[in-house]
Amino acid sequence: MKASSFHLNLLKPSETLSSSPVRLRIMLPVGALLACVGLLVWWGVLFTQIVLTKTQAHNIEEDLAAKNSAHAEAIQKRDLARELKLQLEQLEYYKSGVRSIGEPLAKFAEIVPLRVQLKEMSITPPKPQVLLPPGLKVPLFGPTENVETQKLVIAGLTTKETPVISLMESLETGFEKLVTNERKINSFKQDNAEIDGRKLLSFEVEYTMPERRFAK
Repeated sequence: MKASSFHLNLLKPSETLSSSPVRLRIMLPVGALLACVGLLVWWGVLFTQIVLTKTQAHNIEEDLAAKNSAHAEAIQKRDLARELKLQLEQLEYYKSGVRSIGEPLAKFAEIVPLRVQLKEMSITPPKPQVLLPPGLKVPLFGPTENVETQKLVIAGLTTKETPVISLMESLETGFEKLVTNERKINSFKQDNAEIDGRKLLSFEVEYTMPERRFAK
């Protein structure tokens, strides 16, 4: 019998090696190391994204604050422009409501009869304007009503009724800017004044003036 034919197993069971060339005790540390590296990379990427997001958010907040300031300034200028526009509109209303009575008054002096002595010629003031109605903190810039009516009062002395009637008839034509045809005789009575020994009559006539219209 040849010696090569003998096969002896002299290894203990605990000394038997695995068929795999890499042992588990080597793979576990390597796997743990690779997992730690992966976690570090992931945390690094995540931290970078957080920093970039915070930077973008800060830039957006700054841009929004600047735009809010510009928007507030634009709103303020818009309100100012609107207020100035309203004031100009009110001034246009006043301009349209201006009375031009200089010419008719000069003409009136030419038609007063010789026997009429004027004592008073006045225009009643308009009713007061309520420019601060209840509930408003800022006064109104102009009248709230579009039409304003005033009265022209003519008072004087005369020797008799005829000159006064003649004066009223003369005012019926050519004085449309000064008076309307609506009139009222407030008084016509004997006065204590005398001229050439004759008692004089005092009179007071009230005319409605043309309406002042506050409109364009």
